[in-house]
Amino acid sequence: MRTVPAVQGVQWAIAALRILARHFGLLITLALLLVLLTQIPLLGGLISLLFLPALLGGMVWAVHQIQNGRRPSLGALFKAFDGTHSISSLVALCLPSLGMLLLLAFAVGGIVVASVGGDPAKIQAMRQDPIMLLAALRGHLLPLAILVVLGSLLNSALTFFAVPQVMLRNQTGWMGMRQSLAAAWSNWRALLLLVGAVFGLFFATVLALQLLLIAGGSLGAWWRDLWLLLLVATLYAYSAVLMYVAWHDVLDESPTGPALTTSSEIHAEM
Repeated sequence: MRTVPAVQGVQWAIAALRILARHFGLLITLALLLVLLTQIPLLGGLISLLFLPALLGGMVWAVHQIQNGRRPSLGALFKAFDGTHSISSLVALCLPSLGMLLLLAFAVGGIVVASVGGDPAKIQAMRQDPIMLLAALRGHLLPLAILVVLGSLLNSALTFFAVPQVMLRNQTGWMGMRQSLAAAWSNWRALLLLVGAVFGLFFATVLALQLLLIAGGSLGAWWRDLWLLLLVATLYAYSAVLMYVAWHDVLDESPTGPALTTSSEIHAEM
């Protein structure tokens, strides 16, 4: 494991953007297929909860193939299911997300029960009326927001490096999460700058999307739905490339492979 300078976080964002732009057609097609899978009635929610790390792992594997001079097929998205990987290890990577959702559900449930004194009829009425629920939660929004932010940070730290580590190095889910947490802790400055760079890119993309939606407003709802679909797919594709780029710089111990911008090069430039 390597500890890189903080500026490397920005370099990761730039390198991932370049890779995505260079291979946009293939990567966006894989991402669109992933998004469509999550929209399947009844099964889509299950896929999002349990198999999203495995599908993202397939996209990370596709990026790895691209960076090593090979062109993956659309089947790369399902690489985790072909028997060469432990699907249980990849499914285990969804546990931090599930844990955060359960903790948030318990917190909201506790607030609701306390606000109505445990009255079952009022609890049922609140479940059916979002306005009543929001009123009950209004005085607790700050603690809930803090819980969501902390939970999201922990979830990201446990899985950001773990997806490529499990997918490309056949680590167990638990070992991958432990290594990811250690790598995130050692490189928190780079990750902090990475978050800032990604938020900047996201806001610029959303602004461009708003302009496109306004320009095509007369075309109807399908125009809006099309661009929103492309936005979500692009976020998935960029996330997979970003995971690979950061992992390659911090945890990849292979003697061969394409050179990305490394910490030593950053030092040389500085």
